[in-house]
Amino acid sequence: MPEDFEQPFFDQLTLWLDPEPHDGALNMALDQALLELTENPVLRVYSWAAPAVTIGYAQRLDLLKPSLPGWPVTRRWTGGGVVYHDADHTYSVIVPATCPWAQTRPVDSYRMIHGSLAGALVSAGFDGCRLAVAEDVIDKPFCFEAPAVHDIVRGAAKIAGAGQRRSRIGLLHQGSVQQVALDATFWHGWAAVIGRHVSEMAGPTSPVQARAHELAATRYGTDSWLHEREDTPA
Repeated sequence: MPEDFEQPFFDQLTLWLDPEPHDGALNMALDQALLELTENPVLRVYSWAAPAVTIGYAQRLDLLKPSLPGWPVTRRWTGGGVVYHDADHTYSVIVPATCPWAQTRPVDSYRMIHGSLAGALVSAGFDGCRLAVAEDVIDKPFCFEAPAVHDIVRGAAKIAGAGQRRSRIGLLHQGSVQQVALDATFWHGWAAVIGRHVSEMAGPTSPVQARAHELAATRYGTDSWLHEREDTPA
């Protein structure tokens, strides 16, 4: 393992296996609220109340819409392409600005997180998982049809991709793993690899819950965010 892959990445890590499925707006809002209001990095693993689509921050919904299924669509705060959330495993690595790792260069943090995840997948029995290289890259707007450098591929199939966002409040990495079956044991195992001291939380604090519902109502659930990317400083 190269030196810059040295693990664990975080001294303190909180694991949240969110047991309650949410709609797209609240899922996106919970990630941002955790980034704003938690002191330690968080690995959040979550699910969807119904099949859903998320699109990257910079994508244009009007160009994508003819090719999308009739599922609810939410715009992420992070980049990347179109992701279908149905049978996937969705997770976020949330690193507040108070953690030095939040200053890791974008290309490095993406590579390091996916390198670690690929190693965990191989250890879990999914042989052949590796990081995509330039020869694997395909330029399409749909995330899992278009491997990017440092996505995770297995054979000819892309099985994990992500989008990132950096701001003054820290680093948000939102990822999806597809075409493999993972359970809580896998996420506990990976958390123990990337965090030196791992604690598990049953649910968010009241301030995080309140902020998430506010963000779902005023940002992620609004037409202006979905269609026009109207943003507020964060």
